[in-house]
Amino acid sequence: MNIKLIVTNIEYMTPEEIFHEYNQRCDIENKIDELKEGFAFDQNSQRNKFCNEIFLLIKMIAYNLHNWFKRTILPEFMRHHEITTIRRILYNVPGNLVGKGRYRHIRYPNNPFLKTVITYIRKALMVFCLT
Repeated sequence: MNIKLIVTNIEYMTPEEIFHEYNQRCDIENKIDELKEGFAFDQNSQRNKFCNEIFLLIKMIAYNLHNWFKRTILPEFMRHHEITTIRRILYNVPGNLVGKGRYRHIRYPNNPFLKTVITYIRKALMVFCLT
């Protein structure tokens, strides 16, 4: 006989509500893994407690901005990717800085998939700016 146990400090919900709340979190281990691997939440490299708290706050802001970017700006087919995959596809793409003076821009490699994603991001940012 399998017995499943949920340990929590939630007092304002009934046991049935707690079960349904936790049952919907089947993907929570992936989110914890993304926090550890993608944003180094498990590492405190500063020497004192206050610096570690500030460093953790910066990581939380970066994580929240990344999630907002995924939900709002990225194409639908990329929204389920973790940070490591998005870094590989989008952030760690080599590019050349071209142009002169104030008219500089980045030229990316000739990659049809990347071109599609960047075009979608530009359109989504334009819609975001207009609202």
